[in-house]
Amino acid sequence: MPSLAEDIYGFGKQVARLAQLTHIIHILQPFPLVNTASANSNTHESSALLNSATRLLHSFLSKLLDSKNSDMLVYDIDFGGIVTKRGLTDSNEDFGNGWYNDHHFHYGYILYACAILGKLNATFITEYGSLVDTIMYDVTYDSNQDSKGFKNRFFPLSRHKSWFDGHSFASGLFPFANGKSQESSSEAVNCYYGAYLWSQVRVSNKERSLVNFNRLLLAMEIRGAKTYWHIKPHSSSDDFVSKRIVYPKRFTSNNYMVGNLGMNDVTATTWFGTKSVYVHMINFMPVTAITRKLFDQSYIEEESNFIRAQYDEVEMAWKGYTTCDLAMVKPVQAWKDASQLRSNELDSALSLSQVYFWISTMKDFIPPNLTVPVDGYHSITSNVDSNSTSMCKHHLKCLELNLSGFCCPTVQGFDLGCCSRPKKYSKEPDLHFSRKCKSNEKCVILGLSGFCCPTLEDIHLGCCN
Repeated sequence: MPSLAEDIYGFGKQVARLAQLTHIIHILQPFPLVNTASANSNTHESSALLNSATRLLHSFLSKLLDSKNSDMLVYDIDFGGIVTKRGLTDSNEDFGNGWYNDHHFHYGYILYACAILGKLNATFITEYGSLVDTIMYDVTYDSNQDSKGFKNRFFPLSRHKSWFDGHSFASGLFPFANGKSQESSSEAVNCYYGAYLWSQVRVSNKERSLVNFNRLLLAMEIRGAKTYWHIKPHSSSDDFVSKRIVYPKRFTSNNYMVGNLGMNDVTATTWFGTKSVYVHMINFMPVTAITRKLFDQSYIEEESNFIRAQYDEVEMAWKGYTTCDLAMVKPVQAWKDASQLRSNELDSALSLSQVYFWISTMKDFIPPNLTVPVDGYHSITSNVDSNSTSMCKHHLKCLELNLSGFCCPTVQGFDLGCCSRPKKYSKEPDLHFSRKCKSNEKCVILGLSGFCCPTLEDIHLGCCN
């Protein structure tokens, strides 16, 4: 679950992930439940799940907008912007948010989540629309709106956008020798995408200027990313006129992606590391519908092969993104890769559900055969007998979670964490004190007992320190 104790960037990624899950439920309802009596029960259960997810999303976003979080958003009267309270008093806090670093990275996630919630719950727009507007105006304000009474110059024109360069810069009030710079072109794109979606649900058809302005910012950022960030080793400045190549061959010869683009220099590194997978995936995340527009097919085919060669060395936190990257070229292979992902170890802006959903929407995706061999047990098909031990009803923990259909394994061949079948350990689990729920503060707050971090089934609960 999203944590209100997180900084604004961390919370934004988490709440956007929750919004993605809510969106998936909305898109797929009524989804087929294997062990239900009729289509009506399908509809009832999926509607109940959607309502539950929507209420949960509303709960977290309303707490942020009501300043219930520890690092609340405030208005800075000196420079005209929405900043975090901690960032305002300490320039090193929140990635420099108080000094106007990375606002479009931070707020893009929140605008995306608010747009999804606004689409599903019109009451949210009535309650918090004006507050979400101020977050949007901080990064996408159109000064031409002043004459129309929108605001009284409380914000600068599209804070991060360079109209000359055609893309955004993330730097705020900090001086750098290479001028302003930007690292995550994809997060910048998703900021304007989030603002575009929010403006779509916010304004009436008669007030399309706001929608069109955000659409313009979005289109510019996509074009800027393709021009300045997406490169190929065999490209050179000789191709500038026809292919928009702007770098000399000595730089492009070994790179497919720009890491950090400054006003006076360019690197194939990031602020947090030099691995090429960091360079590529920080310019790929998050995974949303606009990701399809951000990457040309001819580029992603070569780029994904470059990343694939390093796949075994990629940390689990980034493998969700490399799998989604591959899905744009080889969705069937990506589906197989996804089965090896560990959901709780993925980046906080991405869930395993989102990975599978993304893969399944690719045009060349072929659904896997529902007859799947399960190591150590048996094969199951979509016609498994209702008395099969694969059914959720035969496993107490699955029943307690109100699960139905197939759990142990599912029809895709995955064992859920509630299965009662004893897991085979290569050695006896270490029952060290730190594994116990009582030694992890959040687990204690939730009233859990026994082993939590991990459980005896080797599952790490979300409350672990």
